[in-house]
Amino acid sequence: MGKYFGTDGVRGLANEKLTALLAYRIGRYIGQYPQGKKNKIVIGRDTRLSGSMLACALIAGITSSGGDVYKVGVTTTPSISFLVENKGFDFGIMISASHNPFYDNGIKIFAPNGEKLSSAIELEIEKYIDSPIDELPLAANRKIGTLFIAKELINDYIDFLVSKAKGDLSHLHLAIDCAHGSAAVTAKELFINRLHLNADLFNADFSGTDINDNCGSTHLNFLKEKVLEGRYDLGIAFDGDADRCLFIDRFGNVVDGDTTMYLNALYMKKHHTLQKDTIVLTVMSNFGLKKVLHEKGLNYEEVSVGDKYVQARLKDNQLSLGGEQSGHVIFYDDLNTGDGQLTAIRLLNVLAEEKKSIKELSKDLIIFPQTLKNIVVPNKEAIMEHQGLKDFIKKQEKTLNGDGRILVRCSGTEQLIRVMVEATDIKTCNEITEKIAAYISCISY
Repeated sequence: MGKYFGTDGVRGLANEKLTALLAYRIGRYIGQYPQGKKNKIVIGRDTRLSGSMLACALIAGITSSGGDVYKVGVTTTPSISFLVENKGFDFGIMISASHNPFYDNGIKIFAPNGEKLSSAIELEIEKYIDSPIDELPLAANRKIGTLFIAKELINDYIDFLVSKAKGDLSHLHLAIDCAHGSAAVTAKELFINRLHLNADLFNADFSGTDINDNCGSTHLNFLKEKVLEGRYDLGIAFDGDADRCLFIDRFGNVVDGDTTMYLNALYMKKHHTLQKDTIVLTVMSNFGLKKVLHEKGLNYEEVSVGDKYVQARLKDNQLSLGGEQSGHVIFYDDLNTGDGQLTAIRLLNVLAEEKKSIKELSKDLIIFPQTLKNIVVPNKEAIMEHQGLKDFIKKQEKTLNGDGRILVRCSGTEQLIRVMVEATDIKTCNEITEKIAAYISCISY
């Protein structure tokens, strides 16, 4: 990770870490990258209060560098990826901090192929941001860029999503939580007006300060209560920028990304659309999922936590399905980034064909209890190399007899060691977690 760009673009407290000046500098650079080129750039944002401010700064930077901007307004992150790849844009920019509170914001840049910007270009932008003198040429006269208001482009994205829906879903009554975020401007058109589903929308308005506030995929209690009170067949919860979603079944149970991938993997294998009968998981996917995939004759490849690692493996190995527990699922043959609304449609397709509930379809998937503990340490890298700790972890793994696993890893951003244990019962999880945490705490440096 660089000074400004992390694993998912630039992100931070709006007007403190992520300022209008920083956004302007990013716009200046990307508006003429590679230098001298007149770029055509599409920009969208979620519903955060600071979104307009950052959009104006980016637009000023891009147009002063000679680039043209197509502003689509409030939209979803995956819609920008789709538009860049399918509408001939040179770059796409999404202003969002995803599931974070409203006071945070972020800038995510997509390359012409719809993928996230490469680390190499991000480092070049960072060098320019930190340069004391702005040496990039300013466009003059007829070379100054133009701003176009292009909200109609979102219709092309919704057409794409509609094309992925199959089967009759008229028997289902759905509750959809838009999280006061991006889905608030797309969900009604998609699910009700175009797909004609029997759905009720919640948190489908926004004030700029209520995004993700006790709602959406990171706060599922709201939707759980609505599903149970209204006797809905299924609840669908999006995060702030709608690039992920989780579900609540009719019994109030959470259906996470692991279950979503499992059901889609079986469905895709049945239809011979699961490339190499393999899906991509992260190290945080539940042991129970990995076990049942093996039993069903399916393979999996494991990568580090982060959707960018999932996407890279899907691309490199020409695979079609992967994702994370958090509900960030990538259907790579459809779109090369995670899309919550697409994920919802793909799961609804499964339910439409199978005519069974999620509980019935996932009865063979036994999710193992899991505990997670963070330990603050002075030197996370040194502790991870401690031979005594390695030997102690192996000793604890033997006690599981293959029915569980232990994952000990460094935090990517803090001086923390994360200890995760999965086992057949929560008591065993807790005992092993505490033993490893105590061992780590006793290591002195």
